[in-house]
Amino acid sequence: MDTMTWPTARALDVAAGVGWGGLWSVMFTAQRAVGALVQVTSFAEGLDLIWLAEELRAACDDVATRHPDAVTTAIAADLGPLPDVGQAAAGRAVVSGLVGAVICRADELLVADPTGPDARWLCATTSLLFAARIYLTAAGAR
Repeated sequence: MDTMTWPTARALDVAAGVGWGGLWSVMFTAQRAVGALVQVTSFAEGLDLIWLAEELRAACDDVATRHPDAVTTAIAADLGPLPDVGQAAAGRAVVSGLVGAVICRADELLVADPTGPDARWLCATTSLLFAARIYLTAAGAR
């Protein structure tokens, strides 16, 4: 197995910045990473990952619609492909870390404005991604 070529989720989270732009950046990076992970996984797991990628894409679109000014200055990172199946577990760990970072960022935004216009959206998105992260962790343990 080759050395992991992707940066850690923590490094990507720190580089993303703060606020809505930072949330979008981490979501976008996670979505692209999931797409790369699909390429080195089984068909069955790939279907679940495609669902996660679509949910992240929809969430990115929602943030871009709700906070376009923040997104126009956000960092859009694509980690590129994983070279082989041997890196699938490490790639899954990075994706799980990125999804965890999205959850934390959404929670921070919710705490800052718990009754604002984005509160319901943040709660729904966090719930969905929390369930997806549990799946990623369980899938990696198989």
